[in-house]
Amino acid sequence: MQHLSNDNAQDTALSCLLIPMQASRLVLPNVTVAELIPFHGPTPNDEVASWLMGTIEWRGVDVPVINFEEYCGQKAGSQGQDRRIAIINAPHGEAGKLRFFGIVTQGLPSLVKLEQTAIKENQTAVLEKGHKMAVTLETGHGIIPDIDALEAAITEQPWQ
Repeated sequence: MQHLSNDNAQDTALSCLLIPMQASRLVLPNVTVAELIPFHGPTPNDEVASWLMGTIEWRGVDVPVINFEEYCGQKAGSQGQDRRIAIINAPHGEAGKLRFFGIVTQGLPSLVKLEQTAIKENQTAVLEKGHKMAVTLETGHGIIPDIDALEAAITEQPWQ
């Protein structure tokens, strides 16, 4: 595990995952990701938007799976062989319609401890749909996804 910061403010460090995508990395608090599972093709549904790839069964629950890049309006590239599905805890999961959703990733995430001084907003980056913030880390750039907006967009689809 990488530790991105000095050791003085370790109490304020947040455990995060840097999740590789096709053209970027997502930065999510570790507690946001319920599990990372091997990719297996979701059961498609022709009645939903193309970015919603379908559903998988995970721990006895039907979970919608999205292609984050396509949701953001980016051109989908070729899919790598090391795809995974990150099962995300929906922000309003306990009170809302959706408890979990999956995001297709391109490989294994890195676990890092981030401190406030180790992450800076990248104000020159253009935020796309689904992006809450573009950030610069000591190890490169990343995107903090708008998990609330993703949850809302999925619940608007007839995926069940």
